[in-house]
Amino acid sequence: MDILKLKPVNLNYEILCFLEERQLIRSLRPTLKILQNHSAGGMVDTIYTSASEFGSHKLICIGLSADSTRIELNSHPDNEEFIIINNTFTKFKPLYMAIGLHKHNILEEKAKNRVLTSDDIMLLRLKYNNAKTSIFTMLKDTPHCELTTKEEGTHPVFFVSEPSNLTMNYLKLEGYELRPDHSNDHLHCKK
Repeated sequence: MDILKLKPVNLNYEILCFLEERQLIRSLRPTLKILQNHSAGGMVDTIYTSASEFGSHKLICIGLSADSTRIELNSHPDNEEFIIINNTFTKFKPLYMAIGLHKHNILEEKAKNRVLTSDDIMLLRLKYNNAKTSIFTMLKDTPHCELTTKEEGTHPVFFVSEPSNLTMNYLKLEGYELRPDHSNDHLHCKK
């Protein structure tokens, strides 16, 4: 098996813009219509509406476990919001997100054709309470996975707003294994 190394990078505004240009996520921000509103009254604009077959929205709180150190990329057939805030004054262990730089089917096809490389996946070190990077929309069919380290400490917690009936679709990356190697803060992808 070949090993593909992915070096974690701090999530910043430029990376969010890069992922947004690739139509993988959407930052939570006012729409142009709202920003250009000069009327005396208020205005409401929809950012997006979930497909009705996936049900109403729900807000969930996710606490990673001691077992949340493996990378199993998955995607969803509709959008979801990530809200990375900590107002508990608890010091959490590091929170990472592996994100595919291509949609679900393309990454699976690359794995099937044995051309998947570390350039196809980014490992993000997420930061709590950052106004520019702590809230974003993961667009449908974008492969991703949240994880932490095995070190001692309080496991990270974050929030997700998503359709009530959203399904999870794991990628089939036969011949590849993604595994973290925190001894040097890299992610290894074995082929």
